[in-house]
Amino acid sequence: MDADVIKTYVELGIGVGVIASVAFDEARDQGLVAIDARHLFATNTTRVAIKRGSYLRGYVFDFIQTFAPTLTRAVIETALASAPGAEPDGL
Repeated sequence: MDADVIKTYVELGIGVGVIASVAFDEARDQGLVAIDARHLFATNTTRVAIKRGSYLRGYVFDFIQTFAPTLTRAVIETALASAPGAEPDGL
């Protein structure tokens, strides 16, 4: 279920909702209260798939670094140039 739908149900008083922290915006969701529940859930793993040999624009590198700061442009370019199945340095 979409986080906005869950938040709408909560705002209507239908119950409580569990959403990702990135889906909660203090400025926009002023009628809601966020309670940290990270201790109840396992850590999530996010993966990025990029076709080998692809040309990536600058904003793609920036986007990747927003959730994985260690994936610098140099690390990503090394991975894209590596042989299939190889684990490039920095990953």
